[in-house]
Amino acid sequence: MIQVRYILQTCLFLVISTMAVAQPVSGELIGADSVQKVMIIPFNQYNYFSDADNELAEKNEMSATDISTMFRYGLNYNISTRVIATDGAYNILTDTTVSSAKDLELIYASVTYQFEKPVDVTVPDTLTDRTIKQPDLFGMGEQEPVKEEKKKLIDVKKDDEEPKNEKYLNAHVTHPEIFPVLQQKYHTDIFLFINSFELVTNYNHCLDRSKNYFERKVVVHYSIYDANGKQLKGDAMTVTFSSQQTNVDEIIATQFPVIAEYLAGTVTHVAQTDAPDTSTKK
Repeated sequence: MIQVRYILQTCLFLVISTMAVAQPVSGELIGADSVQKVMIIPFNQYNYFSDADNELAEKNEMSATDISTMFRYGLNYNISTRVIATDGAYNILTDTTVSSAKDLELIYASVTYQFEKPVDVTVPDTLTDRTIKQPDLFGMGEQEPVKEEKKKLIDVKKDDEEPKNEKYLNAHVTHPEIFPVLQQKYHTDIFLFINSFELVTNYNHCLDRSKNYFERKVVVHYSIYDANGKQLKGDAMTVTFSSQQTNVDEIIATQFPVIAEYLAGTVTHVAQTDAPDTSTKK
């Protein structure tokens, strides 16, 4: 797997270099008074995590692989339809051309993932000191020892509710020169990365003990970049529902639009904040 990733990264570098030489790329963003086109980059299947697929597969009479595929396309469809309504979107997942499929693989090969504190271009303080030490995607493994002076704070706050989205899985682009190349090729100015998809059941929160229904949530980690490779936003968005809801089509139809509406609004907000001021001062 490491060898395959190395090959893809090498190919990515060569492709970017060739395309950059073949055509001039400015990397300039369009003005605030114009529509900014958004490229939606779906989550890689390796970043799909679910503790409910076996149950859903049985209830829907399909394989676990089919479940993850439906969620991937369902989320992507909902996001693209709502982004189109506000900004304009290019959906690389549903583009059936050979070129777009290769470009998607090259994008994946250019990304590494790391847990960080949420970032927002509208809140400058979030743009520094964002890294959070995390052994792996599941938070398993050997943790850094807790310093003695921090233990009292932990003891005091252990019964309090944990702050929402204290960390999220961020997409770090190892070849930022890919952004102006993609902008030139697909005429996209904003890049929305769906970094990971989690479907998690909270067995500590029973909603109906008589029927054994628990709280279940979908967590979507995302990052937003502009064509200059500047990160505008990064966070995780969560929707909560009952484990009673086991129909995959119903989950997609009722829960995913909530996520999509939030992401579409977020993209518009940060894009307008980041857009250059084209007004003429008198």
